[in-house]
Amino acid sequence: MPTHETGFVYVMRNAAMQDLVKIGFTTKLPEQRAHELSKPTGVPLPFGVSFRALTMRWREVERLVHQRLGDRRISRKEFFAVSVDEAVETVRECVLAVDGMGAWEPDRRHLVKRNDRVSLSLEAGQIFVLLAMPSLFSGRGWEVLDLWQAHSDGDQLEIYGAGQPVEVEGFSDGDPGGDDDPVPHLDRSQNVANGALNGRERLAPGHRLLWLADADDDTGACTSVIFEAWDHCQVASRTWSPQWTSEGYPLILNALTRDPSEAMLRAARAALDLPAPRNWAPRPPANPVGMYPPPSPGHWLPQLRAGRTRRRRTAT
Repeated sequence: MPTHETGFVYVMRNAAMQDLVKIGFTTKLPEQRAHELSKPTGVPLPFGVSFRALTMRWREVERLVHQRLGDRRISRKEFFAVSVDEAVETVRECVLAVDGMGAWEPDRRHLVKRNDRVSLSLEAGQIFVLLAMPSLFSGRGWEVLDLWQAHSDGDQLEIYGAGQPVEVEGFSDGDPGGDDDPVPHLDRSQNVANGALNGRERLAPGHRLLWLADADDDTGACTSVIFEAWDHCQVASRTWSPQWTSEGYPLILNALTRDPSEAMLRAARAALDLPAPRNWAPRPPANPVGMYPPPSPGHWLPQLRAGRTRRRRTAT
């Protein structure tokens, strides 16, 4: 599995450089990086963050963005003679290319453990199948608990490894905070919205999440990636392009607007025959109202914690 840490690829502007944007990465908050860049006395005006993308593979995303905009790069610096809109669109495309299904080894169980942070960039029409084994000793095999669907390109599914079952909440489980966004903002001042939440669910140890996508050609093939929860996990789904039903209701993660293809059904049936999970716990009941305070956004995204410092500087 790639790094379990998340970072940002950002687009910045400086009013003193009207025709240029800076595109780089940081494992801090982009505002902190902008402040660092604005410190030198040779910079007449401060940098401002125009866009940020949260990703597990910030170096790879930055590298691909720089390659695609290479003909408009200024010298060897991270400045490009492009508009903010074009820079943002290029970053979005590269996140989808780097964090998408093609970055994961297919048909292998990817374990998600405590403190892991997994961020998946989705394409419209992709399907998730949630599998659970009711008991390791009952003789019953895997069961399908739920089906989920991505509704637009660039939707993001996040899986956070938690320590305790009381830290996670699910909409389908009727938890009191099951429709609250665990990370609603990407800055400490809470001015930068983290897209629109369209799904929140929880996984228990032993649950498997099967990610399915039809091939782009006419072969009728299907690609599948399997995530297995080692610990309790919080799942959050968000979108930057909300879709709506004909009745005017928002399309959420659990709403399917398509039938799984025959190739997807074959992959799901094959997953039902896989061996038992490596770690297992019963699915916990819904969290009692008010008994356990919900974790702060900084619990899931450490960069939001006030006064957080890092041992190593990883920014460009």
